This record gives sequence, structure tokens and C-alpha cells, in this order.
Amino acid sequence: MFTLMIMSVLVLNTNAQDDSKKEKKAKKAKTEKAEKKDKKDDKADKKSDKKEKKSDKKDDKADKKEKADKKETKADKKETKKDKKELKEDVKELKADKKSGASKAELKADKKEVIESKKEVKADKKEVKSDVKDLKSTKKAADKDATVLPAGKAKAGPVQASKSVQNKVADDDKVIGKDAKNRTIYEGPRGGQYYINPNGNKTYIKKDN
Repeated sequence: MFTLMIMSVLVLNTNAQDDSKKEKKAKKAKTEKAEKKDKKDDKADKKSDKKEKKSDKKDDKADKKEKADKKETKADKKETKKDKKELKEDVKELKADKKSGASKAELKADKKEVIESKKEVKADKKEVKSDVKDLKSTKKAADKDATVLPAGKAKAGPVQASKSVQNKVADDDKVIGKDAKNRTIYEGPRGGQYYINPNGNKTYIKKDN
């Protein structure tokens, strides 16, 4: 009877040790799993931070470009205003010549000059409107490009309009080369440099670019 009791105690002790070992093993496995998950989360956070920095950099670049375009449009408006002022002076001078009894030939020449000035002002006004339209289109495209896309879904598409659209929009403007993205760069009659975006609009760039 005594021997049986001792054997029972030994069996219970062995079972208790086995249970303790299993518990330690399960605890260790749980700890390792938690550490793995933490490492994975850290990696995901770093990737997210990197993506966010890239997006911020792209936004800054778009803002700088927008400011440059606004500055150029403002300069065009100022020039148009100056042309209008000159036109008014020409009209005033024409009226003064007419009043002073200038010859018909002179008056006709002055009138022709005023008409030409009017045409130039109209053309400048049209160009300013086109620049403003391009500026809006560029801002819209920049905002679209700045949108962060999910991983593995990088944005792809044309960087400029088709050749036929370029020829139509650029008209007689001079081709001065290509940029890093293989876009054809044109120079306008007033020295502005631009490429024709996929929407078929002029997108002006800085000359040093």
C-alpha cells in the first residue's frame, strides 16, 4: 500500500513537470509571435513614413511650379495693361493729328497703326487667357499627380499629348529640345518655354529647367 502511494505521488509529480514544460513552451511561442508582429508593424510604419515624405516632397514641387506659373501669368497681364495704355495714347495722338489738320495719308497711316496695335493687344489678351487656362489645367494635373496611390499601383500614363495635337497647339513655335521625361519643349513668341500635357494644353516651365 505504501509503495502504491509513493508511485502515485511520482506519477503526479511527473505530470505536473510535463504540464509546466508545456506551459513554458506555449508562453515562449506566444512571446516570439508577439515580437514578430511588432517587427512587422515597425517595418510597415517605416514604409508608411517614407511614402508620406515622398508625397510631401511632390506637393512642395507642385506648389513651387504653381507659384512660378502664377508669376509668369501676372507678368503677361502687366504687359497687356501696358499695351492697352500705349493704344490709348495712340488713339489720343490720332485725334490730335486729325484736329491739327494732318494730311489724309498721315491719318490713314496712323489709323492703320492703331488697328495693328489693337490686334496685338487682342492677341496678347488671348494669350493671357490661354496662360490662365493652362495654369488651371496644370494645377489640376498636379493635384491629381500628388494623390498617393496604394503600394504596387504606381501611376502610369502619357507625359505629353500626341504628335498631331502638339503640332496643332504649338503651331509655329520653335522646338528647343526635350526634358528628362522625354517631353518635347517649345519656345513661344515671347520666350516662354512649355510642353504640351496629355490634355492638349500648354504647361509652362522655368527656363533653367
